[in-house]
Amino acid sequence: MATSLCADARRKISAISNTAQITSDPYSGGSQQFSTVQQQGRGGVPSVVVSAYEATFRFHASDLLRFIALFLVPLAWIDAGPAAAAAMALVFGGTWLLRYYARSRVQDVTGQLAFISAGIFSSIGLYQAVWWLDLVVHLILMAVITALIYEILMRRRSLTQVASRVQQRHVARELLTYGSLAAVLWELGEWGGYFLISPEIGVGILDSFTDFIAGILGILGTVFWISSNRKSQ
Repeated sequence: MATSLCADARRKISAISNTAQITSDPYSGGSQQFSTVQQQGRGGVPSVVVSAYEATFRFHASDLLRFIALFLVPLAWIDAGPAAAAAMALVFGGTWLLRYYARSRVQDVTGQLAFISAGIFSSIGLYQAVWWLDLVVHLILMAVITALIYEILMRRRSLTQVASRVQQRHVARELLTYGSLAAVLWELGEWGGYFLISPEIGVGILDSFTDFIAGILGILGTVFWISSNRKSQ
């Protein structure tokens, strides 16, 4: 009897260890899925999955963008000076946050492309040539950053996708708060760069105000999208 129970327990444990928990991706409307527990690694060894990638680093094609961002840091310094290089260094850091917190590889790649594009635009002076481009970039990047904040909160606090209305409202308030704080820090960073690094950085009261409003719109768009998706689940 004891032998039978032990054998049954071993079979159940084996079945659980070989089964990956699948969670729908809120950014693809539930159509894209990824493993949050285990995937079969090389040589038949299972590897724990963190967000869209394994906990143990293994190179993926999307990592090429991260190395491109690193290469662009000294290139930006040579071509446009320390202010552009500092902006590109922030871009490089953002690409690695996406590496470890993005829920899907689509989110990772699109976020990286948005970050890198913003850095390149700064390096080549495109914001001065196209006046409205700065507003568009603030809107898009704050949407990306807010989505990243959401993933960090989900991971740190083990929040579930299916949540009560009270929890949904709480998450929405947190995203609005942290997203707005990030938008304010962005503008303060621009002013700090203007005084400490280079007066060529375009700042001004009107510029900061319109940039902040554009960022808030991006934040609201992401919060609305996430809240709608959580309700549907």
